[in-house]
Amino acid sequence: MSLWRLPGEWDDYEWFRLADLPAPRIVSAQVTTDGDDAGAAMGRWLVRRLTAEPLWADTQARRVLLVDLDNLRATPVRLRARLAVVVHLARESDDCAFAGQAGAVRRSKPWLAEFADQAQAVPDGSDLADHALLDHAAGVKANPVQFLIVSNDGIFAKLADRGPLALLSPGADAMSDRLHDVAHHVLDLTALEKQAASERAKAQRSARRRRGPAAQAILGR
Repeated sequence: MSLWRLPGEWDDYEWFRLADLPAPRIVSAQVTTDGDDAGAAMGRWLVRRLTAEPLWADTQARRVLLVDLDNLRATPVRLRARLAVVVHLARESDDCAFAGQAGAVRRSKPWLAEFADQAQAVPDGSDLADHALLDHAAGVKANPVQFLIVSNDGIFAKLADRGPLALLSPGADAMSDRLHDVAHHVLDLTALEKQAASERAKAQRSARRRRGPAAQAILGR
């Protein structure tokens, strides 16, 4: 007597050896810096604003930019916009330095363009990024020299003894009075961001109003 095996549920599958499969293709995760998103649009607006109102002193002194990345913490959209400004200023400078704790450096690097490798990560701790930037400034032997500080920390006020000092404050509400008092020019980045967002919203409302009559005309045909 022969025994017949009824087809089971596993007979519907195609079987193969894992060793016969091609090696998986590993794609590294990268942050894309292209695209016309809100951060890029705000960044362009801020750069135009700084072009119209330069922070650098109108002298032949060497331009040194010092950026405290810890002070630039913001939402992703605002961070991208802020770093667009930083890159613009770095390209105008003769010498630049960037420092912050590891997290701040990691978040900033994708938007620092050709300056990404210059971002110095420091251990967690109070004022360590400030001291790294001051050490860089001490190594600049040029004379005359001018400094542009992207920070709110009063420790940078001492640099005004060496030459003109301008300040791009990440937010005037946290700005050191001592730093403010020695700066020949101060811009409040948070205030500029609010102005940029307001103008963008106004432009979007205007665009919707212009599209409104056209859409109604099409629907009325």
